[in-house]
Formats: sequence, structure tokens, C-alpha cells
Amino acid sequence: MQDFLKNNLSLLGHKSPELCSLIKKTPNDSQYNITISKSGIPTLSKIFPNGIEKFLHSKYDPLKEATQFIDTKYSNEESNYILIGLGLGYHLNDLHKKVSPQDQIIIFEKDPALVRLALSHNNFSDVLRNPKVSIYVDVNPKKIEKILYEHRSNLSINGYTPIIIKPIIELDNKYYTQINLAIEQAHQKFKLDVNTQAAFSQKFYKNIFNNGLSIIESPGVLTIKDTFKNIPALVVSAGPSLDKNIGLIRSSENRILIVTVATALQPLLKNNIKPDFVVCIDPNEDTLRSFDINKIPKDLWLIYDPCIPSSISSLFNKRKIIIESKIELAKWITDHSSKKGDLGEMSSVAHSAFYLTRYLGCKPIILAGQDLSFEGFRMHCTDSFYNQANQDNIQTDQTLKMLQRIKHRRFAQSMTSALDLFDNYSITTKAMETYKYQLKKEIRGNISVLNATEGGVNIPGATNISLKEAINKHCLQNEIHIDTSFLKKIKHPEKYKSLLTSIRTQLDKIEKIDQATIQIKNKYLAVNKQKVDKRKFIIEMESFYLNLIKDKKTIALMQGYDYIGFVEWNQTTKKINKLLNKLPEVDSVEKKFIRDRLFINRLSNTISFLYFGFKKLENELS
Repeated sequence: MQDFLKNNLSLLGHKSPELCSLIKKTPNDSQYNITISKSGIPTLSKIFPNGIEKFLHSKYDPLKEATQFIDTKYSNEESNYILIGLGLGYHLNDLHKKVSPQDQIIIFEKDPALVRLALSHNNFSDVLRNPKVSIYVDVNPKKIEKILYEHRSNLSINGYTPIIIKPIIELDNKYYTQINLAIEQAHQKFKLDVNTQAAFSQKFYKNIFNNGLSIIESPGVLTIKDTFKNIPALVVSAGPSLDKNIGLIRSSENRILIVTVATALQPLLKNNIKPDFVVCIDPNEDTLRSFDINKIPKDLWLIYDPCIPSSISSLFNKRKIIIESKIELAKWITDHSSKKGDLGEMSSVAHSAFYLTRYLGCKPIILAGQDLSFEGFRMHCTDSFYNQANQDNIQTDQTLKMLQRIKHRRFAQSMTSALDLFDNYSITTKAMETYKYQLKKEIRGNISVLNATEGGVNIPGATNISLKEAINKHCLQNEIHIDTSFLKKIKHPEKYKSLLTSIRTQLDKIEKIDQATIQIKNKYLAVNKQKVDKRKFIIEMESFYLNLIKDKKTIALMQGYDYIGFVEWNQTTKKINKLLNKLPEVDSVEKKFIRDRLFINRLSNTISFLYFGFKKLENELS
């Protein structure tokens, strides 16, 4: 038995030194009992304080039991498996034998004593040598998202199959329920993030290049941290409930810091309410409709993501402050110029506005228009540009309600229900549920958050209150506004000469990749080619790809632009590898040829876009 433990711990030490140290320090637990099953291999039971013994594996044949169970869960179409509960590891070993080398297995187990028993009674040599297997023990459910973050692309694209070892999780139902919920919430968030990137990656890059000089010259939020410490703030979103209490906001002007999302700007201005900050992160050109150039208050400040259209950022001249973006191109520019400061995980513009007020040190933070649900068929308040867009599309045979109903129907597949503030069931979506849980995570510590939405779903951690009561109770000061002390804090960065050098270096790298792709295409894919040596083309492409990924920063820039292209290449490769032994060689070659031909054309488009984008930025800085 000890031979198993010694060997397993040696391998675990290479894989996860911290976990290895934890297991070494963990004593044997007398509550667990190891006996020999009828089949001759160890089985496991737990002796409870009342003397009752519960078997966690079969008394007769735990290996056969595990194999039969895994057979019901395993599919060669899946790519990721999350094993919840370990026991003696029979399920894990069987699953590992079945999966392909590309498949990911993630294990969560509560009790380190149980892990020690598993390592003592089973050989996990193959499992522990596999870099695609990750083991987590006694993890705080609140840290699940952070743990799974490195697997986010894979999980969001390919999904996952949960394998729940029921007798194990019944030992601590509350803990494992929290783990399961946290995994699903993280998965939904990753899906949302990846879907956003897949849909907008090229638009992001286009806008970032167009905002190039603005990104470099704008001060970052880093310069305004805690500038409104303990000052009350109102975060205004554009949910349908805003129609109910927008008139009250006017009475709080100059007694509270007003931060609005872009979609709520027009409703506020139409009600003669002047916010202090407007937050914009949307890359769509339609967002410009939230900004009427003739009605934007001269003292309004824009807090913006580098991905927004330049037609919006240009409206604010020097009254704009930038947020650092996680988009690779924006990160590249700030890494080679100056850091701007990060507000947190910006799932939606409402989150960004909330994070801003927290970053400014505001207290309390009052939410209005944060419905996170439908009101009838509406998702937005009356004067938002979304509502206006519907009105613009009204035909003689259509009503506004009909158009709202059509839009509502588009969310059918992702709809779910939730309790509203009045304990009635309301309709929401999985995306909005994710936003809600994200807010829940961020409402912590000594942050005082009041939900004065007066509609929509409950936000855990926030205190429900009417807007009138919130204003009367907390808006007691006069003349809260952006004054000279705030302006003095803002530091406009200088142009960086080193950035120009970095751009030229990057252009050289891009040119070399471009030349390599042209050579391969001329050699194998030229129009006048009578016959293509597909095998040689595949070999050369694989060699080219391996060289390409050596430059991690350049490949990250390319992946950030054509996210879908790289995803499709990886997914196709996985499918081919899974079928490798089942396909005739000629079919395998044909599939790889089609994969690489499509891929090199997409690479050429990516390289061309990046070259002209960096060239434009070079000319602007020269």
C-alpha cells in the first residue's frame, strides 16, 4: 500500500507541490474504513458517530461498479469532464483510460484524508503524469471561477460533462452543491465572454486601432482612485423600471454623484438631469445614438473602454478617462505606453458603472434601473436608444408592442425565471442571471449597496429601498460635483517614443509571417497548380504553426483578431484526432488539407489587417 502512496506523492509533487504538501500533512482518518471487496480489491466505507457504516463503493466489485457508471457518462464527442468527488479513484482511473489525450479532466474533492486514502490504495501514475488532469482539494466555492479561468476558452467552446460520485457528495451535500453551482455559474460567464469575443473580436480591433491616439493620450482610471471617498453615488441603468422613478433623480442633483450607463444618458438628459460620468464599453456604432452631440453637457466625463467606436470617444475631447481592456490589442498598446488601471471583470456596462463608483470610493452606492429582467416584453426604459430604434422601425402594420414581442422572442432559448423584488416570478435570461451573480460576488466587505430599482429581480447582498427613501436618507450634502481637486488628480500621459519603436518591431514580425504565408500559398495553393501534394502541405503548415506559436505576443494578437478562425482550427484538429484510428488515411489527409487551406487564408487576412492597423498608428505617432 505504501508503495502506491510513495510513488503517487512523488508524481503529485511535480504536478502540484502545494497539494502534495497538504496530503503529506494530512493524518489518516479513523472514520474511513478500508476492507477487501468480494472481487479482491479494496473498497471504502465511512463509520458515522452514531455507529452506522455507509459504503462509498460496492462491497462486491467497486471497479466494475465504477466502469459501468463511467460508461453511462462518457462520450467520445465530449472534450471536458469535471469529476465531483473522488473516493478511492476507481471512477477517475476508468475515465482516464477512455478519454483521448486532448481531453481535460478536472477533479474536485472536499476531504484531503480521502485523497490520501485514494493515493494509498490505487495506482495513479498515468493520471498524475497527464498535464490535462487537474486536481483540487478542499477548494472554497468562491474561488471556483478563478480556478477554472485558465480553462475558460475550452470550457466555453466545448462545454463539460459533470460526473458526480453520489455516495461521496452525500458526505457533505451543502459543500458539493455550492461547488456544482459555482462551476455552472463560471461556465455560463465564460460562455458569455467567449460568445462576445467571437461575435465582436474584429470589431474590437477595428475600434481599438481607430482609437489608437486616444488610448495613448487619455488618462486612466488609475489616476482617479478614491477621489470621491464616502460620497454617495447613484448608478443609473436603462432597465424598464427607470420610467417609474427617473423624475426623482432630478431632486438629488448636486447632492449625489450620478454615474450613468450610455443607454440611460438620453432618458436622463430628456428629464433635465445632468450626470457626472457616462460609462461606455459597447463596440457597436449604434451606441452613438445614446449621445446627442448638441445636448452633451460640457462638464460630462466619459469613462470608456478602448473598444468603443472612435465616433463616441472623439466627442469628449479631453474630458475622457480610459479603462484598461483585456482585449489583446488594447493590452499591447498600454503595455508599450502607460498603464491605465483596471476596474474588474466587465461583464456588462452596468457592472462597469458599479465598479467605477466603488473604485472612486463612493458610499453608499445606489442602483436605479438595474432590472436584469423583462417587464412584459421590454428590457429598456422608454427614452433609451434601444426603445427609440424599435420606434424607428414601426411600419403601418406594426405596433411598438409587436416589435418588442419579436425582440423578446429572440431570447427564447436562453430564458429562465427568477423572483422579482415583490416575490413574483419574472422572466430573465441566463446572461442576465450571470450578471446578477457577478454583482453578488462584488457586493462585499464594507460596501454599502442599495437597490432602488423598484422593479426587476432581487440582487443578493444589496438592500432593497425606494429611490425616494434613499435620496432623503443619504443625499444630505450640497454641491457634490467634479471640482478642481478632481481635475488636479488627472494626469494626461505624454507621447511615448518607445511605443513607436515597439510598433516598428511588431511590423517587422508581421511582415515576416506574411512572407511565410505567401511562400506556402504560392508553393501549394497557386491557381495554376495542377496537382497539390496535400501531405507535404499539411507537414509544412504544422511546422509553420509550431514556429508561429513560439512568439506568444504576436500569436495572441492574431488570435484576438480572428478568434473564430483559431477556434475552428483547434476544434477540427480535435475531431480529426479522435477519429484518427477509425478513418482511412486518405480521408484523414483530406480533412487536414481542408482545415489548413481554410486556416492559411484566414491567417493572411489577419496579418493584412494587423499590418495596416499598426501602420496607421505608426503614421499618427510620427
